[in-house]
Amino acid sequence: MERIPSIATAFFCIAVFALSGCTSGGGTVAGHNSNSSGNSNGTGGTGGTGGTGGTGGTGGTGGTGGNNSGNSASTISQTHVLTADFLGGYAGTHTVSATQAAPVLSWAEISPSTGNADSAAGIKTMDYIDPFRQAATDPLYIAFSVDPQMFSTDCSAAPITIPYGTGIQYLMNPSSTDLEVKINAWQASELTGGHIDAFFYDDIDTLYGVSPWPCSATQNSWDAANASFIAASNNPVVFNGYAMDSNSAQLITGTNVVGGVVEGCYATGSQPSPPYTTAGPWVTDENLELAAAAANRLFFCYNNGAQNGSTYTSLRLYIYASFLLTYNAASSILWDTFTTTSGLHVFPETQLVPTNPLVSAPTSVSSLKSSTGLYVREYGACYLNGNSVGACAVVVNSDAATSHAMPTLSGTYAHTFTVSGAGVLDGGTTSVTGTAAPSTVPAETGLILMP
Repeated sequence: MERIPSIATAFFCIAVFALSGCTSGGGTVAGHNSNSSGNSNGTGGTGGTGGTGGTGGTGGTGGTGGNNSGNSASTISQTHVLTADFLGGYAGTHTVSATQAAPVLSWAEISPSTGNADSAAGIKTMDYIDPFRQAATDPLYIAFSVDPQMFSTDCSAAPITIPYGTGIQYLMNPSSTDLEVKINAWQASELTGGHIDAFFYDDIDTLYGVSPWPCSATQNSWDAANASFIAASNNPVVFNGYAMDSNSAQLITGTNVVGGVVEGCYATGSQPSPPYTTAGPWVTDENLELAAAAANRLFFCYNNGAQNGSTYTSLRLYIYASFLLTYNAASSILWDTFTTTSGLHVFPETQLVPTNPLVSAPTSVSSLKSSTGLYVREYGACYLNGNSVGACAVVVNSDAATSHAMPTLSGTYAHTFTVSGAGVLDGGTTSVTGTAAPSTVPAETGLILMP
């Protein structure tokens, strides 16, 4: 997610699913706008104990998408799953206002200058920085001769540079106390510009494209330094790099971490079979979604295919079915990148909200794999834009080339969920009366079955 830094934050105490929980340090809350306040038939919500500095969190066993049971209501106040996008700033649309976006958008990466208005509209806000990759014009940069401690160096004590467009970036030193002081000063400055709920740290836990590596560095030592750097932040952090390796996966439980971003989540521009994420990487994405919920942290599912949204409807359904397979209403956040006319990348399928899963969230997605090779999860009550549409089932074939037979399911489903058009603000639509599911599900296919 390399970008020129947009420019950002105060932490938050927010209500999710009609219950509140706040965090500082190791805790978490799932921010959302007023249209997503919960499930009238659920038994829980955020697991926090309230108050800044508390140990609260999202996830737990309550709330929609948790381990709920009971009678389904005809309506719920939650009209969509948690969503994220760029809004204004360097990378977002400037044709959609915060008030227009807020009914469908939960989190946004913004410029601090719009932070107050975005927050007032009900959107949780993030401010971008790439702390360890700084060009000479970036906010954390200072001349090497002035403070060499802030830079990662090779074994000849020279600063390490990384090609970036037509210029270069410098690899900064995550173990530098001076860099910690500088980023906290930058955060404080950004906070004077407008309301921000978390700082978005890009390129965390990765040395991709770096040659040579810092002298004497190992992946483990770099990982540990990244974790300590985030822990020194004066404000909450959402980090990009959750799926880099097993160590980066552990960062989700770190101090000051409120969420992690998986780039290429269920759709990718690279491996293994673009634009679909399949096989091992798909399994990794699913398990990271589960782990974030278990840790009471936010899971930002950022797919970066950037195809035309109205054309790639099958891919959109594959992503959404995959997302819902291990979905937790308080922690799972979908961040689509398909192109739209409005420039807002939120799609109408996000208005389908499943509740009352028949099987509780497992520790591994392998527990959801059927005997036929398909991954399946059934939900006892599902809602479209807050209105009941009955039970639903999510079925995914994540294999790149092999079809699998539809297994026997607990419920009876006569239809499939379909999407057409583009974004939710661009006239995109959904239907719960699509054709019946096939008896054999092709490779790279996601289905949502309806009554």
